[in-house]
Amino acid sequence: MKTTYLLFFLIILNFQLETIAQGTLSGIISDYTDGKGLIISHDIVTGKKYTWGTIDEKGVITIPLSATYLDDIKKMAAKAQKKAPRGFTLRLSTVENTFTCRYPDVEFENPDCVVSGLANLMLTDNKKKAENGRIYAVNNPLVANWLHQDQKGDVGLGYYLLFYFSEEKASAKGTCITAAYTSLGDENYDKFTLFDLEIEKGWNIVQYKIEEVFESKNGGVFPEVIKVSKLDNLPDDLTWVRAK
Repeated sequence: MKTTYLLFFLIILNFQLETIAQGTLSGIISDYTDGKGLIISHDIVTGKKYTWGTIDEKGVITIPLSATYLDDIKKMAAKAQKKAPRGFTLRLSTVENTFTCRYPDVEFENPDCVVSGLANLMLTDNKKKAENGRIYAVNNPLVANWLHQDQKGDVGLGYYLLFYFSEEKASAKGTCITAAYTSLGDENYDKFTLFDLEIEKGWNIVQYKIEEVFESKNGGVFPEVIKVSKLDNLPDDLTWVRAK
């Protein structure tokens, strides 16, 4: 059986631009003391490392924002396809398979539009190349820790930002409802993902805001309502969190 493998890169960034445009993205990680380093990702098929930017001694991250980003990603995908396991086919993510869930009630405009971003971003020491954790753009450290644990463990109210490059204009609007389990016997609840997205051609800031949480009988806290929307500007309460 032929298996389709989704090549899907995510970016989590903070940048000092009044509008979304090509340029250099920058942000500051507080309490950073590990010296100069690189911002990298690993190809999830080949394991190859890619360098996307740098971090200095003060924790300032710098990442170029390229107007030819999708062309670069397509070239990377073509190279990865040559080394992919037999039976796997690499393809870029689209609006439809990015902003959806298992049982969607979402309406799309231009659903086959290609969208992409950077991979999960990691910090490395510039000399030894030792990994020094991943970085997340959030307004609540609990959200960063939850993301770092592959969306497991407790979470709180708040948001995280992802940054996408879209090949064309597109939209996703509607509600996904899925059954979620707390791992405590048969305890479950309905999880709602509310999409209200108008994607522009080029770079887009997308906010995932946890508006309500579900508290289980054993005290665990899970996301119950998440609103997904595009932002024109960065929120004033945005912070950078590094998780190891």
